[in-house]
Amino acid sequence: MRVSVIIPVRDGGPYLAPAIRSALNQTSPPAEVIVVDNGSTDGSAEVAAGFGPAVHLVRCARRGAPAARNLGAEEATGDALMFLDADDLLGPSALAAMTRALAPRRAAIAACPWRRYVKEGEAWIPAPASTPPRRPDQDDLAAWITGWYHPPCSVLWSRDAFELTGGWNEALAVNQDGELMMRALASGTPLVRSREGLAYYRRLPGDAVSLSGMSRTPRGLAARLSVLEGIEGRLAGEDKLGRYRAALAEGFASIAQESAGVDPGTAEAAGRGVSRNGGFGRARRLHRTAARAAGRRRERSRIPIGPAAPVPDREPGDQPDPLVSVILPTFQRAGPVRTAIRSVLDQTYPRLELLVIDDGSTDGTDETVAGFDDPRLRYIRLAGNRGVAAARNRGLSEARGALLAFLDSDDEWMPEKTARQVALMGRRPSRVGLCHTGLRLRTSGETWSPSLRGDVLPEILAGNVVHFGTSSVMIRREVADAVGGFDETLPANEDHDYWARIGRFYDFDVLPEPLMIYDDGPGQAETGERRSRNFAANMAARDLFVSRHGIEAARLGMRWRYQMDSARRHLDWDDGDARAGRWLLAKAARDRPAHPAAYVLLALSVLPRPIRAGLSRRLGQFWGRLRSARVHPGA
Repeated sequence: MRVSVIIPVRDGGPYLAPAIRSALNQTSPPAEVIVVDNGSTDGSAEVAAGFGPAVHLVRCARRGAPAARNLGAEEATGDALMFLDADDLLGPSALAAMTRALAPRRAAIAACPWRRYVKEGEAWIPAPASTPPRRPDQDDLAAWITGWYHPPCSVLWSRDAFELTGGWNEALAVNQDGELMMRALASGTPLVRSREGLAYYRRLPGDAVSLSGMSRTPRGLAARLSVLEGIEGRLAGEDKLGRYRAALAEGFASIAQESAGVDPGTAEAAGRGVSRNGGFGRARRLHRTAARAAGRRRERSRIPIGPAAPVPDREPGDQPDPLVSVILPTFQRAGPVRTAIRSVLDQTYPRLELLVIDDGSTDGTDETVAGFDDPRLRYIRLAGNRGVAAARNRGLSEARGALLAFLDSDDEWMPEKTARQVALMGRRPSRVGLCHTGLRLRTSGETWSPSLRGDVLPEILAGNVVHFGTSSVMIRREVADAVGGFDETLPANEDHDYWARIGRFYDFDVLPEPLMIYDDGPGQAETGERRSRNFAANMAARDLFVSRHGIEAARLGMRWRYQMDSARRHLDWDDGDARAGRWLLAKAARDRPAHPAAYVLLALSVLPRPIRAGLSRRLGQFWGRLRSARVHPGA
């Protein structure tokens, strides 16, 4: 099946390039990506043209997203059409999942799961879909009328189904996608929902207002009323009105309630719609029931997020020698940072810039850095100590390279590390967004070699597959453009959260050779122990990780493994809380009731730690199998 992805844009700003890349990076790529420029003045058309023949750029003289989408459909050659908004994103398997769902049907619509994509602080994070749950007694149309929906980024139309609708209504200001879908459903077009794939509906930050944000303005409320009245008339004309009166009454009641005090005329007209379809009493009861259900079922993210990095002029793969920006945060490490800096400047790959971000040091770090005479080095001092995530984010905002690498100030690189990673990224398709290397521990001399590559999201959601911090990692610039920066609110493990957010959109690759030296020395007299060894901060961060990524981890069958490892920490570590560990084991057993590990650990957890440790030694191989689900303690 040939799929055409149609992206309407008008002043898409920094969001268009990530949207295009998310379409091009699909595991089952579309036959074509058509960007329809609707009179942009911010360079959006130039961004689309910069992708070369991979993107077909069309200019639309008629204003409005519906007109642009209709023109895109006229230009498209595919058997199936996706209308992707310029600020939304597709998970890598979204098109493949919807194509499989659509394949057996000639005139149908496919939909995949979706999440909101919201910005807080410096990070873009996924959040639960902002839609009320559909009730068991509702079909697709009734659910859509009462507020349940799929945004366009999670919908794939067969060409036949789209053409049967007559196309997008160019007279509508808002609710254009809802009107099109309800028209199709009212005419009997089937909606097939896939359980696989994932799309991300972006909520614009700050003062930016999307079409969905206009839905509660007087203009938006009037448009919603007009759409619902049109669907009511269509159902009456097809003799289907009786079946949908309850849903229509609830839909009109919702508009009446939101219009009260905002637009009395719309509120009065919506009230008449309620009366025509069964009265306010039933509508209010249904509305209250749905609201209570939504409140019980909606999971809210507890972590904030922020601005995306600028879009590079060229893709790294198009450059024979791309500039690499090395981001080195430091705090009170005037001694170790000298070795870290020298290891960067001595790289065999010369085209790099080194950004030393001093997070408010008072130990002479500035003098240490000043001792290096190299034009590739830039020293940036922050006002006060803001934490390593904030320091890395400042580096991301200052970086000019098409490739970005991270180095902690007490680690160091082998001379060929950058050259090896640049060569690997140049050979790999753009869907590979991150590569990391093996490493050697400075004190013990032991080495660690990563092996997981490709789609590693399930493993990331079970534990941190990029062990020992950030110093082995290189990413493409467009990766930061899609996911933003590190989360500055996390008390620890901000790197694991960052890799998980990257893994939602990009594949990983590895160089297993030890190309980085990790400082595993004890204590760190200047700075105190590493935050990853701070038990309270580590466990608080793990709880927040589950609140953010738990829905996806459960969908992929990995949440129980993460909960098991958290429980193990409570039970095995001196600072742990046995009651908290047992509670986590109960959660793991609920997620994976057929697996014996949680039950065995629950039984052993009631014993004192020394006895439990002795039993674990005597259990030998069996205990080892139970602990095979554990993740590295640095996770």
